[in-house]
Amino acid sequence: MASVCQPSRKDLKAIYGATTIEEAEMALDEFPRHWDERYPAISSSWRADWDRLTVFFDYPPEIRRVIYTTNTIESLNYTLLKVLKTRGRFQMTI
Repeated sequence: MASVCQPSRKDLKAIYGATTIEEAEMALDEFPRHWDERYPAISSSWRADWDRLTVFFDYPPEIRRVIYTTNTIESLNYTLLKVLKTRGRFQMTI
């Protein structure tokens, strides 16, 4: 999501952050009206993977929030490991 510009990120959150699948579909229908001219691949990608993306709506919003948070934590862990791996070891200063 980091490569997506700020306004479209907000519109994408309206899709995956919707409380029901119907709300998500309405937000997905609205997204191309604003962004397809500039970013046509985004909405076509979401539509192509819609069946896999809507699996999250089988869970209540509280569980979905934990799933999203877990992905954020995993991303942070990956970034930290990548940085620390290149360092080799920490220098001791006394």
